Amino acid sequence: MLIKLAIAPLFLPALASLCLPGTCFASAQIPRERVHGNMNKVDEDPSALYQQLMSLQSSLKARSVEMSLIDVVQKGIENNTGLAAAFSTIQEYEWQLIAAKRKWMPTMNLINGQPFAGYQWTTFVQNRYGAKGKRGGKSQENQSEFDEIPIGPGTPIFQSYKGQQFQNLPGATVSWNFILPTRQSDINAASESLKQQKLLFDVSARNLILNMQQAYFSLQRSQLLIESFRDIYDINKQELELLEAQKSIGMATVYDVEQTRSQLFTQLSQLVRYSQNYIQQAAQLAKLLALPPGSIVIPSEPASIYWSWDQTMESTIAKGIDQREEIMASLAAAQSARWSGISMIRSYLPVFQLVGSGNYNFSDGYTNVPVQSDPGESYTWNSAWTTTAGIGFTWSIFDGGINAARAQALYSKSRGLKAKAAEETFDVVKQIETSYGQMLTSRIAISSARQAYHSAQKAQKAARARFAVGVGNITSVVQSIQLLSTASQQVAEAMLSYNNAVAELYRYSATWPGIAESEVRQRMKSMRDMRSEATTHFDFE
Repeated sequence: MLIKLAIAPLFLPALASLCLPGTCFASAQIPRERVHGNMNKVDEDPSALYQQLMSLQSSLKARSVEMSLIDVVQKGIENNTGLAAAFSTIQEYEWQLIAAKRKWMPTMNLINGQPFAGYQWTTFVQNRYGAKGKRGGKSQENQSEFDEIPIGPGTPIFQSYKGQQFQNLPGATVSWNFILPTRQSDINAASESLKQQKLLFDVSARNLILNMQQAYFSLQRSQLLIESFRDIYDINKQELELLEAQKSIGMATVYDVEQTRSQLFTQLSQLVRYSQNYIQQAAQLAKLLALPPGSIVIPSEPASIYWSWDQTMESTIAKGIDQREEIMASLAAAQSARWSGISMIRSYLPVFQLVGSGNYNFSDGYTNVPVQSDPGESYTWNSAWTTTAGIGFTWSIFDGGINAARAQALYSKSRGLKAKAAEETFDVVKQIETSYGQMLTSRIAISSARQAYHSAQKAQKAARARFAVGVGNITSVVQSIQLLSTASQQVAEAMLSYNNAVAELYRYSATWPGIAESEVRQRMKSMRDMRSEATTHFDFE
């Protein structure tokens, strides 16, 4: 955990107890009144605090890996888990496109009776209530079919029959929708969605590269500031030692000594803040590179003007509008929604299909045997094949207008996505104009800050020399060192601003820096090869 401290005397207990993976600093025994007592009391040795800070930085460097910016970009593209998630989304939409294309394939279903194979028991009861007046003769009313059955005085009016059969009733149907109005529109919608996801993968890769570059440049800035303020701290420490020696012989006042001491602690606090930023930025870069826990990456290259951008703003804007994946992804999503709406409307058209079916019926047992009788010779088995083939159709004529309403919703979504693409075009223009202007002004700022730094160096040397011979005063020395501190910060900030601006121009114009594009394609290939070991891969490039 990083702890920001307002004053240097509070830094020791926090820093002394800070533990990093593999390194831990023992906490010193500090009286409670030093922390919570009189805030005007200064009894800390700045050298001891400085040495603890340097020890922390040394331990951090010992477990760090130095990498160039090119190596950082390559490692990040190779390891970053965000790209793996984006590629999984691509494969999800690839399989959705495969599913849409497979609507061209015929379908086959196996069907069965109830059950597919098993026994059937039946009991049939017949009440010949119409034959009650026919015993011993014929009724005077119209004769029925029962008149042909002689019913004597002993014939029961109620008759019961039983049956038992083993049945096997398998069947199969094959159909092919040779005219399916929604098929091609579904394929087109899935294809546009896949195109959108591939474009968004490139967006993720470009954002990752920009984030890694900016994290690397921020680390370089912090590294430069730490080195600059180390030098400034050494200068102030020398002045403080000189003043303390002069004070002991009456040549310097308490004001002179404490003014310099205050500036020394202020610069130490700035060093602490820059060290905190350095650790935080190194951890962020390690996250982007998906390094193992406890691993830290630090720059192997000093802060400098890393690259340049030689295209005009007009050509950069034109390139960005033409190539930005965000714009093309929104347009692809709009097309996908449009095709989905067309599919909804086409669902009202008839579907024509070739249909074939086959059924087999096997039974073994007896039927229609009086309940009181033995089946005897009534046992039989029967088998029959039934086959049909021809053309059929289904037609959903009216569904209450549900699909029509869904189609209009999808058309509205398509129009909204097209409007989003237009809005993103204006965003591209704004981003490029801002970054281009930042690049141009940062060039001027770098030259100005460097000149200010050189002048501040000369000024502090002159002020110290004048004070050493008794001509100047300590206030001039303090002010000149403060100017040197400010100039150091301005140089670091100007170089960071310039490098970030150029990196943003690469990002906002959809231009791959260096070999980044080949690294991204290689990562895609390796992820595809790894996953194709378990599943069949269908390429839709």
